[in-house]
Amino acid sequence: MEKLNKAKDWIQKSWNQGITFAKQNKGKTTAVAVVASLFITGTALANHYYNANSTTLYHVYLNGQEIGTVDNPNRVYGFIQKEIDEQTHDTVKPKLKSEIQFKEETSLKEEPKTEETMKILQNKIELKVAAQSIQINGKVVGYVSNQQEMNSILDEIKKKYGPLPLPTDKSKTVTAASAPDSTVTVQFKEEVQTKAEEVSPKKVLTGDQLKTLIEKGTLQQLVHTVKEGDCLGCIAQQYGISKKDIIRNNPEITEDTLLQLGQTLNVTAAKPLLTVKTIEKKQQDIVLDYAIEVKTNDTMYRGDSKVIQPGKEGLKKVTYQIVKENGVETEKKVINEQILEEPVSKIIEKGTKVKPDRGSGSFSWPTYGGSITSGYGARWGRTHKGLDISGVSNRTIKAADNGRVVSAGWKGNYGNCVIVDHGNGYRTLYGHMSSISVSAGDVVEQGEKLGIMGSTGDSTGVHLHFEILKNGANKNPMSFFRG
Repeated sequence: MEKLNKAKDWIQKSWNQGITFAKQNKGKTTAVAVVASLFITGTALANHYYNANSTTLYHVYLNGQEIGTVDNPNRVYGFIQKEIDEQTHDTVKPKLKSEIQFKEETSLKEEPKTEETMKILQNKIELKVAAQSIQINGKVVGYVSNQQEMNSILDEIKKKYGPLPLPTDKSKTVTAASAPDSTVTVQFKEEVQTKAEEVSPKKVLTGDQLKTLIEKGTLQQLVHTVKEGDCLGCIAQQYGISKKDIIRNNPEITEDTLLQLGQTLNVTAAKPLLTVKTIEKKQQDIVLDYAIEVKTNDTMYRGDSKVIQPGKEGLKKVTYQIVKENGVETEKKVINEQILEEPVSKIIEKGTKVKPDRGSGSFSWPTYGGSITSGYGARWGRTHKGLDISGVSNRTIKAADNGRVVSAGWKGNYGNCVIVDHGNGYRTLYGHMSSISVSAGDVVEQGEKLGIMGSTGDSTGVHLHFEILKNGANKNPMSFFRG
């Protein structure tokens, strides 16, 4: 500026001197020529000085508003292209949405402020890319490059809990048969909307990133470094999560894994942004137990029973509605029942007749036929206290009169032996059985089975040793048989 002012002063002084010279040499051609020469020379010098000391700069306008000056528009164009290249990946190619204009100026007064202008441009320039947004309950969660990628992400999230064919519109419910006896409705519990938008490339996530964000609620992984005294339970408590969360985040460990000092664990608390709600209608055949009806029969002894109608199980088809949220069952209820086959009751008759435990005093033959092989009385120098009976058609041994069994088991020389007290001073004894069919305390009726004839104890062959005692004294059985 100082040089420019000196140039102007010199031109003005030369002009003034030329005018004075002309006046002093009025009418002389030479004077005029001198003045003209001086003027031309000064003008040329001024132009040269101006050109040598002036600067060309460009005013930069962003969306109609000046943001600064640069020395060359190519600086701006190069910067914009670099930003576009750096933010281009896969199918994402940003476009410049800001309007850039330049106004050229040559100035002796001003230098271009290129670096300052580029910093302003970096903060204010607007690059946009076509993307697909997802809104959950009206709030934008994130962006991916296109609708197809968004559909794929939502498909994967749904299929994790319901392996079903899904519709194109992921905000809608889908119902499909997953099995012949089951239908499943899969939907998001939250309101989900997708929308085509133009956003900054920096906001666009990869498919994996958006899926992680939706499933975990965050892209930031929280890491814990194991220190002395740590355990899974106390680490979980420290971060407000469960041991299952830690195991799920770190597949290489189990509840029994011994933690190592310095070991790092992912302790991120998963808080899904979307809840996959499955409503399953499931049919199941249920076997119906039959009822048991008991009828009394006063002609049958108490303790005896017989089935007069066998039971038969029924069948019904039950339809359940099972609701799950992210795989966890929250509700199960019956919504329909259909009887396919009614059950048939089992009918049992039970006797009410009481067996008298007191005998009549009249005894019946204790076997099916047979003959006496050794009678009551003296035998081999001693008294034979009863009868030996063999040669029977059926080895079943029967009670000779009503009574109560007071002994049933091994009895020395008698082998397997049963003693019946007839409640009237009489008792009967049955020895050498191969097997016993009653127990002490049982009430038996005359003719009822007590066991099977055998040769146990002090016996020389298969037979029944039978005694009758009155008030503890043996009697000859032959004196008591009726008929």
